[in-house]
Formats: sequence, structure tokens, C-alpha cells
Amino acid sequence: MRIRSLLAPAGLGAAALLAALATAPSAVGGASTILASGTSFSPANTSVGQGTSVTWSFQGTHTTTSDQGFWNSRSRSTGATYTKGMPSAGRFPYHCTIHAGMNGSIAVPLKSSGSAASGWTLRWSASAAPAGRAFDVQFRRQGTTSWQSFRTNTTAATGLFNPARTGTYQLRARTTNTAASPDKESGWSAVISRQIS
Repeated sequence: MRIRSLLAPAGLGAAALLAALATAPSAVGGASTILASGTSFSPANTSVGQGTSVTWSFQGTHTTTSDQGFWNSRSRSTGATYTKGMPSAGRFPYHCTIHAGMNGSIAVPLKSSGSAASGWTLRWSASAAPAGRAFDVQFRRQGTTSWQSFRTNTTAATGLFNPARTGTYQLRARTTNTAASPDKESGWSAVISRQIS
């Protein structure tokens, strides 16, 4: 009763609060929840950490299907769920094969640890690549426009980035589905900047 009385001045009823909570993304326990309902995913675009599981909850009949073939839930109906681990960096667009224009995207960041003096250990995946996967990592020095390869088609999960030239570097990574023919790449992860001294 107290919550209802606190929400009343804001114009929110108990039903509106419950509806908002049902569609909100959840990050508790290293997971995120996406609702597939009507002709949209909610949230349509979300960011999760490496190794996080994403669960789609279905209202109506839908699919969650990766544009690059990383996953395909097949047709699911009201009350069903589908869970997919997101172990590696990149931007992963997906769609519903039943409803044209029903699209979403999951962003997974590139991680780093270290220092400007000793270099940065970059982590683009929570573990080494399983069969059918590989990773690309690129960098560019601040003030330049061309990206250069740091790792290409690697199956390793990490690497030390410590170039001889000092400055600020931008870094990004993506995941490749090498089981597809031809190979299909995720989008690039969000760019991170790291200093080398």
C-alpha cells in the first residue's frame, strides 16, 4: 500500500509499475532479459559483459535469429524462453524471422587491464574460441584515421598490447563465425582508448 501511495502522485498505478518491471532489462546474476512481443524486442539494443547470458522471453510467436548465424532460437511461443551466452566482443545484430523489421542488437565490450607503462592485456573473449569461431582486434593511434590489425583470425582470448611508440591508442574487436560459408563477422565492439607511455 505504501508503494502505491508513493507512486500515485507520479501518475503510476500498480499495473503500470508491474508492466515496466516486466520489460526492464535485468543484469542480476550476470544475465540480461529481452522481451519479444508484438513487433519489437525490448530493449531493442542492449550491452552486456563478456560471458553474460542473454535470455529472450516470448509473448506471441517469434524467433531470435543472429544476422551472422551465431544463434537461432527457431520459432518460440508465449511463455517460452531462449538463452544464449555472449562470450566475446563485438556487436551482434539479430532479428525475428517471422516479423519483418523486428530487429535488435547486443553489444559486448573489449576489456583491458594493465597500465600505460607496462602495456595493456586486452581480453576480447571470456575463453579461447570454440570450433567455428575466431577473433579480429584492431588499433589506431590517436590522430590517424586508418585501423591496423593487432590480431587477425585468432582463436586466443587475450593478448598484450604494448607498442613501442607512445601515445593514445583506440582499440576494437569483433567475432567471426568461421562455420558460415563464407565467414560472417559481428560488428565491431565499442572503441576503447588506452595510453602507452
